Amino acid sequence: MKNKIVFLTILVLLFSSMVFASQLENRAMKKGLRPMSMGGAFTAIANDDNAFFYNPAGITYINNFLIQPFSLDIAITAAVIDSYNFYSNNKSDILHFNKLDEAQQLKFAKKISDQALNLYPYTFVSIPNILFITSPIAVKKNYLNFGFGVFSYANANANFNNSPPIYSVSYDLEATGLGILPVAFKIYSLEKIKIPGALSLGVNFKYMHRFKNAKDEVSLVDLPEYNFKNKFLHGPSFGIDFGAIYHLNSRCNFGLMIADIYNSGIEYKNFCCNSNKPDAASEYNARINPEFNLGVAYYPEKFYYWPGKYLKTNDRLALAFDLTDLANSNETFIKTPFKKTHIGAEYKYNLFVIRAGYNSGYPTIGGGIVTNAIQLEYAFYGEEKGLYPGQDPAWFHRVLFSVKIGRNKGKIQ
Repeated sequence: MKNKIVFLTILVLLFSSMVFASQLENRAMKKGLRPMSMGGAFTAIANDDNAFFYNPAGITYINNFLIQPFSLDIAITAAVIDSYNFYSNNKSDILHFNKLDEAQQLKFAKKISDQALNLYPYTFVSIPNILFITSPIAVKKNYLNFGFGVFSYANANANFNNSPPIYSVSYDLEATGLGILPVAFKIYSLEKIKIPGALSLGVNFKYMHRFKNAKDEVSLVDLPEYNFKNKFLHGPSFGIDFGAIYHLNSRCNFGLMIADIYNSGIEYKNFCCNSNKPDAASEYNARINPEFNLGVAYYPEKFYYWPGKYLKTNDRLALAFDLTDLANSNETFIKTPFKKTHIGAEYKYNLFVIRAGYNSGYPTIGGGIVTNAIQLEYAFYGEEKGLYPGQDPAWFHRVLFSVKIGRNKGKIQ
């Protein structure tokens, strides 16, 4: 009995050390403009380059091939312009705060409180995002698709904090490079087990390398002497995603996505060679928790605008509904049902497309031009940074320019 207690104690201690020795990290996720303008509901659609991040099973929609040699994706929050103007108008006071007398410091502190304290300036840039997806390869009566993608994106934000006895500045800088190999198989022979429709199964094999700053908060007094050089970390990570789409018929799909199914880990090391300096960033281990998403997509044949009155959609309309991050024990569905809920719609007519949705409690809208060679699109959407809708919203303006060769460039079905 004593030996069993000792053994169990050792297991508990080992488990505790594994949990607390590593920090949680955001997964490698490039939120696409098209999905975000549809409220983030894309798990059961995923029929374009966004399949690399939303559901690898979706590459089976590619009925010919798809090549993307270039893509530029930029997003900013509405607060970026206000933050830039505040910095430009008060640059001298920010950088030389310690040289102001007490009355000037108090006056500037009040200005920060009135004009800049609640701003959330966030910038996202992604370029060049090169990818290739094969044409379907026949395997008996079923089909195989695979591809390869190289992606990179960076995001940054800085904001003032009310940290007694003086205001401080915190900043987050992050750049991520990704190589992803998706493989998907579409099974049409479900009639053998008396199930209608078809089933697509997909998996992503991915390598990520991330650069970021160590979390730090700098008081305005210390800002002029602050050393940014040794405050950056970098680390690699390997991950596996699994996705599935059940095609009940030509108009209804059910999707499932499990990202980072084995808790992908990242070992962060100091980026600068001068890591032995006292102010060098601290190395640490991080892990990426699995993310579990469910979705359904429906392509209605008719759109009813009045009882008995309808318009034929001609397969131009898509409706989608997602529940995301359902495996997050810190934000369970019971506590945060609205944050995990995503609803979206898309209508495409010739070269033009319009989209709208509901993303975690916030409206989304977007659209653009989609041709056989280029895509030029815009989206405006809200995103919750806190736990509950309305707690800490951020509003994004986003533009995308991409070049594609092949088929299924944002196709409805």
